[in-house]
Amino acid sequence: MNNKTSTVIVCIVFISLSILAGCVAPREIYRGYSEIDLREEELCTLDITQAYDVIIDDMHYVNSGKYGTVKLAAGPHKIKWVGNFVVSVLVEPSGHAIFNVISDVNLEAGHDYKLLMDRTTGRGYKVYFWIEDTTTGERVWGRKKP
Repeated sequence: MNNKTSTVIVCIVFISLSILAGCVAPREIYRGYSEIDLREEELCTLDITQAYDVIIDDMHYVNSGKYGTVKLAAGPHKIKWVGNFVVSVLVEPSGHAIFNVISDVNLEAGHDYKLLMDRTTGRGYKVYFWIEDTTTGERVWGRKKP
C-alpha cells in the first residue's frame, strides 16, 4: 500500500467517524417562546428530530441538526417544517425528495409532541406528515401512513 492510498483510507475513516459522531451527539433544547415568566407546567415539548428545518409561528427558525427538542408555550402554533427523504435516483435524479409542510396545531401544557413523516416507495410514491401527542399516543395533526 502506498502513501497516497493510506492517506485516502485515513481520510475516509475520519470522515465516516465524524459523521457517525454527529449522528449520536446529544442535541440541545431550543426555547421557542419569548415570555420569561412561564413555568415548566405551562410548557410543552416538541421532538423535531425527523424534520430537517422547522419554523414556529414565523418567529423561531430551528435546525434539527443542532436541536432535537423545542420547548413551547402551550396553545395554538403554526409549524412549518421540511422533510427530506432519501429516494432512488431512478425516482428523483438528486436522490433526495424534499417537502415543506405547514401545520396549525393546538398544543397542550405538560404534553410531549413529535413531528413524524413516512413515505411509500417506487414511482408515484406518497408522503405522509403528522404530529403525534406522545403523552397520549394520539395523532393531533396530519395523516399517518396507512
